[in-house]
Amino acid sequence: MSRHPNHPEYADPVVREASPMSSVGSVHGPDQTNSSDAEDQLDQWAFERKWADRLELRRATREEEQADIDPLFPRPSTAVEEKILHERILRNLRAKIAELEDDELFEKAILRGSQVGMEDYAVPSDIDNLMRDMMLTGAAAAPNSSTAPGPWNHGPMRFDTSFLDQDSEAPEEPQRAPPPLRRTTRAKGKSRK
Repeated sequence: MSRHPNHPEYADPVVREASPMSSVGSVHGPDQTNSSDAEDQLDQWAFERKWADRLELRRATREEEQADIDPLFPRPSTAVEEKILHERILRNLRAKIAELEDDELFEKAILRGSQVGMEDYAVPSDIDNLMRDMMLTGAAAAPNSSTAPGPWNHGPMRFDTSFLDQDSEAPEEPQRAPPPLRRTTRAKGKSRK
């Protein structure tokens, strides 16, 4: 490593031979260019013109063709033609209005950005209500509890679904499932006295 005053120590650069070019020594098959595209048959301008025509690069797109349509409508000669023309104009106007409304909604959403974190959430400050809502089951919960009834707050209880009907009276106390039967086993070698 070389040392230079007032410079940090750097490792000496790695000096090696240049990598060989990938095309050196490669073998290519015979030229498969179409004879009509050969340079001795066509000059550059004719070659470009041929392929532009074949790829239809000079052809107008659908949008360009629609833009070239005369915006003035011919005056209809009969009442039926006038009605058809009127309906077509209204249909096109409604489609354009719907497109503009969609664009406006999209632009408003983009400009407004995300509203996450800007909304006010009501955080209850009464610790007693918070603990009661978290600890009690649906049967013993306070009547103003905001916890929805379900298996998460009823446990293995059988309950009446009439409490879902707001017009009915207060529900009866749910009936708990009977406790499981316990099997008592005796220790080996001990008899019952």
